[in-house]
Order: sequence, then C-alpha cells, then structure tokens
Amino acid sequence: MRQITISGNVGKEPTVNNTQSGMQVANFSVAVRRNRPDNNGEYGTDWFRCSVWGKRATTIEKFYHKGSHVTVTGDFEASEYNGSTQLGVNVSDFDLPDNSNHDNAQSSNNSQTSQAKFSNQGTQIDVSDSDLPF
Repeated sequence: MRQITISGNVGKEPTVNNTQSGMQVANFSVAVRRNRPDNNGEYGTDWFRCSVWGKRATTIEKFYHKGSHVTVTGDFEASEYNGSTQLGVNVSDFDLPDNSNHDNAQSSNNSQTSQAKFSNQGTQIDVSDSDLPF
C-alpha cells in the first residue's frame, strides 16, 4: 500500500457532499511548503487534493478552515492535468487541532491545566535570549 503523511495548511474551506448512495465526502486542499529554496531563493509550495469519507467528513468541516494547520495520512495518487502533476490523498487518518473540544474529559482537563500554568492573565511576559534552553 502506498501511504503518505503530509503536514501543511488548509488551502480552501472543506466542502462536504453526499454521493448518490448517501456517503459523505469532504474535499479540501493542503499546501505544503518545500524545505529547500529554488535557484532564485524562493521556497515553493506543493498542493495536495484531499478527500475524507464517511462520518469523519463532517469532523473535517467542523474543525478545519482555510489556513488551519493539518496533518493527514492516506493513500495517494498522482495524475496529470494540463501538463502538470496533481497529487491526491484519500485520507485515512488526521489529527484534530489542539484547540478542539475533545470528547475525552481527561484530555480536556489536562489541556486546561497546562494552559493555566503558563497563563499571565493576558499580560505580556518578557523573555530574554538567555532564558531560552536552545
């Protein structure tokens, strides 16, 4: 099985449609910045067309929007269109964003506790370079 994991930003709002059999499918694109610059010093972007099937399609629509960071895993397919290669991913797995409301109360409580530890009631915190561990 060919599998790919990509991490990038949602390029357009996910759209959810129903097939004739009633199955839901969410379609969206993901932009991934290349790690190395080209000869002009520019970092290119690779675009992936993504599809999520079933009940998880509404999860994508609910939690992800244009510009959201997403990591997806799935089977991929390359196709040619007007002389350019297009990459499609049939998503089998994706990570929910950190700021989502999870059903697991313990996960929610841990998140709130860790956020409270680093909260300064909305005031700015000064950090010098010598305070950083790297």
